Amino acid sequence: MLLKLSKNAFVRQYGDFTYVVERVKCYDQMFKDAEVFMRWITREPMEKSKILQNIFNVYSDTDEKEIARDFDEFICPLIEEKVILSGETIEELESSEISFSYEVENPKTMDTYYIKPEEMPEGPIPQDLLDKYFAKHPTIFDLQMDITQACTERCIHCYIPEYNPVFLPFVQIKKVIDEFRKQGGICLSLSGGECMMHPDFDEIVRYARLKDLIVSVLSNLTLCTDEKIKVLQEAEATVQVSLYSMNPTTHDAITKRPGSWILTKTAIEKLRVAQIPCRISCPTMKPNYKDYLDVLAYARSLKMDAQTDFIIMGKMDCDTSNLKCRLDLKETRHILEDIVFKSLPINNEYFDPAKKADMRSDSEWSEEHVCGACVSSVCLDADGHYYPCPAFGGVNLGSCYEHDLNWIWNESPETLRIRAVRGKDFPKCVHCKDRDYCSVCMCRNYNETGDMFKPAEHFCKVAAINHEVVDEYHNKLMSDKSRT
Repeated sequence: MLLKLSKNAFVRQYGDFTYVVERVKCYDQMFKDAEVFMRWITREPMEKSKILQNIFNVYSDTDEKEIARDFDEFICPLIEEKVILSGETIEELESSEISFSYEVENPKTMDTYYIKPEEMPEGPIPQDLLDKYFAKHPTIFDLQMDITQACTERCIHCYIPEYNPVFLPFVQIKKVIDEFRKQGGICLSLSGGECMMHPDFDEIVRYARLKDLIVSVLSNLTLCTDEKIKVLQEAEATVQVSLYSMNPTTHDAITKRPGSWILTKTAIEKLRVAQIPCRISCPTMKPNYKDYLDVLAYARSLKMDAQTDFIIMGKMDCDTSNLKCRLDLKETRHILEDIVFKSLPINNEYFDPAKKADMRSDSEWSEEHVCGACVSSVCLDADGHYYPCPAFGGVNLGSCYEHDLNWIWNESPETLRIRAVRGKDFPKCVHCKDRDYCSVCMCRNYNETGDMFKPAEHFCKVAAINHEVVDEYHNKLMSDKSRT
């Protein structure tokens, strides 16, 4: 029998722990002491007997029959999940490979979870424990690279201060990708500006896939030609795009580029035909306040994931002029009611009514990280500066021209400072009755107030409204239950 790793599966070793991800079926699992079992299962087919012999050579003092039983017990669930492919011939292996398709039910977006070592059982690690381990052992899972500041649009709500035609050189991009892969990275997001404006965009995507990374492209798709679609197909990349309205005039008024709506919509539908996973985001603001439901309905008609997002934040240089288009509190309440009562998808899980049953105590919250910035993810801008998370460009962690990613992640004073932030560093938030209905965010705070620890008043008011709406929702559930 032949065994090989699926093209959709990715394996990373973190100390004694093996992390296995399968992106089509959204399988992800952590295993303890599984490195030897996975060592010879690669994308190149190998006879199971040869793999076992290699394992026997490592565990020369252990009974071979016992090892073979343990190996079978380990790989059978992975074969069932299509993480590992098995077959008698190479053709059989290839035919058992699965690919993303809009013709079947789309999987949920896969999040990254972490675990605490003392809680690790034998075999697969429960996903609800995973974040606790890597909170103490920070590991870069995700890297966003803004490969250019140039953009084809001038969106009225954008948090990027300037659109300079700056492009991160391809040679530097390759260096960073190599360092990211060496650090155990998995997911690379390419953004901008408009990342497709980069003269080496195609080669960047290909190189990232060559390095066994999951590639995600954040783009407005106005430059997404048939050639670009072919590149995305070859790299099996995923795409995220913003569509602001099903009314071309409204969309183009937000992007300030006439004709952008038809370019974006046409590209979305081409991605659909090409079976490229695409998520549609509809940031909601005053000009398109009435339009987000139509965008979500359009996405559903294409069987695409979609969400709305009303959290417009200030610019990275603390200029808040872009907030003129942000929804007022009455409009925000309307959208929150849709999200809570109609279960509309949104970017931020803090607005999930189910969280009401999972509130943390003040003392627990005080000792936790408020986000994954510099804990599991980091960003790089087109000038070569690392920064904590998308839009948080006001904090410079260091330059890729002066330091490698290992130094940025493990030694940069600014990285360590951001990583040390806990809930207790937000004194206004610790005992706030609306805390669990909010997303405490250093970036939003900084961009709007100039102080990452000082919450912007607007978000405090939104949290209070969300608290009220969730309470209304649960009261309605209790009322409906009592009547039945």
